[in-house]
Amino acid sequence: MDTLVRKIISDTPDEFAKDIVTFQEEYGTKTTFEELNIDQLRTKLWEQLICCLLDDARSSTTHQQCLSTLRILSRDKTDINECTSDERINLILNYAALGDASEHTPSTSVIIESLKLLSNLIYNSTYVQQKLETPCLFRLIDRMRKYNSATSSEMMFFDTRIVFLITALKKDTQSLIKDILRGDECLIKILENISTQCEQEKTNTIKVEDALLACEVMAALFNLYMNPVHWTDKDNYRMKNLISILYKLLLFECEKCEDLQRNITNLLMVAPYSCYSTIIPPAQDTGKHVFQNTDMQAVSILLKFLDKRLDCKDDLIGNLSAIVTTFIRMVKAEKLIRKYTRMQILPPLKDVMHRPEEGTTLRAKLCKLLTSPLTQLRDLVAEFLFILCKENVSRMVKYTGYGNAAGMFANKGLLGLNREKAGYSSESEDSETEEYLQHKEQINPVTGCFEHPKPNPLEGMSEERKEYEALQLVGLIDQLTRQGLVQPCRIGDDGKPQPVEHVLELQKQPPRQQYYFDLDDSD
Repeated sequence: MDTLVRKIISDTPDEFAKDIVTFQEEYGTKTTFEELNIDQLRTKLWEQLICCLLDDARSSTTHQQCLSTLRILSRDKTDINECTSDERINLILNYAALGDASEHTPSTSVIIESLKLLSNLIYNSTYVQQKLETPCLFRLIDRMRKYNSATSSEMMFFDTRIVFLITALKKDTQSLIKDILRGDECLIKILENISTQCEQEKTNTIKVEDALLACEVMAALFNLYMNPVHWTDKDNYRMKNLISILYKLLLFECEKCEDLQRNITNLLMVAPYSCYSTIIPPAQDTGKHVFQNTDMQAVSILLKFLDKRLDCKDDLIGNLSAIVTTFIRMVKAEKLIRKYTRMQILPPLKDVMHRPEEGTTLRAKLCKLLTSPLTQLRDLVAEFLFILCKENVSRMVKYTGYGNAAGMFANKGLLGLNREKAGYSSESEDSETEEYLQHKEQINPVTGCFEHPKPNPLEGMSEERKEYEALQLVGLIDQLTRQGLVQPCRIGDDGKPQPVEHVLELQKQPPRQQYYFDLDDSD
């Protein structure tokens, strides 16, 4: 590489144009350039490329190739701040049609290449992040506001990427772009145009380039809405309009469906509770996903997305946190979403022969996570299931087994209690199927499934023998306690476990230490 780079640095204009194309062909996929760490080759190459960009006598094609070469080099963070300066940033902004120069407007291909370079620089250079000031962002949002059907999809994509990057890496720009420049309105308009175009073409499929643009737009909107400082009625109205667009996008097919659904989920996660009703509009017909005259297609699609994410083997927190949090918020906000979601995840019990965590149903997959070592994910899933059970302890035990839910009960101070939180609808939703009633008496509430009667281990023992075995057990527990392997606890007045100094303390007030499993509640 160093031979080619040295040649480019000392090239004649004609050779230069050819050699930078060769550089792109040979090193276009590289992300680091250790070879440029000697003899200041990196600095000299940057300087030569910038000189070309400053030369108005060079062709637009050569300028584009220079920008493309700089884009490749800008993937490497090495000395990136040293290779940039105010003058160079302004030059690149001018080529991106975002600077203050007004002599001429670059070609679309040059603008797009400049935007790609600028994206890399924003991502890798703290210096560039600090230098992107209000005038530049104003011009960017103003251009986005003027988009029309002739605007390049690629230009829209990289304009939006710059909004995403700067709002992610420089938090103070979030309020500037949203509250002062009203950039969120432009972004929502892009999504609306994508949705409208699909409807006008009477197709149920989003083009790949439109899906990629939609994902980038939603990522930028997430940054703008994730930390609202002043949420106004206008913001609320705008968010409801946004969710109605997300509803439509969820119904379209696309090669990038999973990416689209992931970004929609992220946006729904930061929506105010009052806006979720928009995703369940009144039903227009009597289709498959109609529930109580309400269209649940979007909720059904999100449930399928949740099911796919539950099958992931890696990065469970990253794959599941957003979708589970979104469902927690939706089922809290909308009674109909909670009821429909409960029917899909916790339908009336029929299979009582297997533990709740066994199988491939949504209920089984979620119950498996109740004992996950990933406490953040475990607590999210427990909260989700608990809300679906209307925060009723007995109902939670029925569907998940006390052993799976005990950790959550301990955290919430619900051990030994059997109550339903106020605020839920009072109508019953019967879950006691014929199969459940037939085996009800043999269902072990700890495991949550049917168990054959087991012989009484104390049968045939004398009273003296029983007392001896009890004392042996006390001794073993005491030994484990002294070794720090276990910590006996009793249930306190707050419903949480409280450590005891000696196991004999457990003999005091024994009724308070029992959990009363009442599985006769109607759901």
